[in-house]
Amino acid sequence: MSKNGFFSIIIPTLNEEDFLPKILTDLKEQKEKNFEVIVVDAASRDKTKKRALKFSKSFRLQFCTVKKKNVAYQRNFGASKARGEYLLFLDADARIDPVFTKKIYDHILKKKDLLFLPTLITEDKSSRNKVLFGLINYAIELSQILTKPIAPGGSIFIDKKLFSSLRGFKENLHMSEDHNLVQRARKFGIKAKILKDVEVVFSLRRAKKEGQMIFLYKNFLALVFMLVDGKVTSKHIPYEMGGLGYKNIKKDQEKWKTLGLQEFLRKTSDFL
Repeated sequence: MSKNGFFSIIIPTLNEEDFLPKILTDLKEQKEKNFEVIVVDAASRDKTKKRALKFSKSFRLQFCTVKKKNVAYQRNFGASKARGEYLLFLDADARIDPVFTKKIYDHILKKKDLLFLPTLITEDKSSRNKVLFGLINYAIELSQILTKPIAPGGSIFIDKKLFSSLRGFKENLHMSEDHNLVQRARKFGIKAKILKDVEVVFSLRRAKKEGQMIFLYKNFLALVFMLVDGKVTSKHIPYEMGGLGYKNIKKDQEKWKTLGLQEFLRKTSDFL
């Protein structure tokens, strides 16, 4: 495929009318339109589709509706429709800069690798978040030399043929399907390359809703099970999908405060 269709950018959605237009605007502003965009929507009840289709004249866009509400399934479905040589998986609430696709293309031409991971940043530039995400990025990079590496959430860039050989994301996992994918690639002898100058803005909406302590605990718990058992299938860890859950974050914060960390720990004790 020519450079103009080198990437297939796959975005799973569910009720993302507020967040999806932001990442699509970022894609509209890319310096190089070397991609197609595939939005795989799990039958949203809001205006996700209407707002997505407004970008259909800005770049090549496929909007697919599926009945199954499962991020791994939606990503795999998008991959099955992809025409690009590389698949770029992004979350609907992510943000990118105008030279995002150009930088990745240049790295692929230079390094000829099959699997890449970006650097995570946040819109909140507080010193605490800079330190926290510095540690997260360092841990992701360091883990790539291990037999069980980890990944930066939903942001993964992978050669389409390799993705097909790995048979995509595991759809039976409740969480951490991203870690699972890079770990299976590692077994194939493929080590992910960290792109330090390719940044993806990681949304803190979940952390704001639940509180940072509970958010970090949930992800730490899922990571432990990925490293020990290689999978997370139990639904004892609440992990709500879709944008509707973030319409009133202040109200939800009060609910999580009422639940409290101690009660949450008790509810997840089956993992321990």
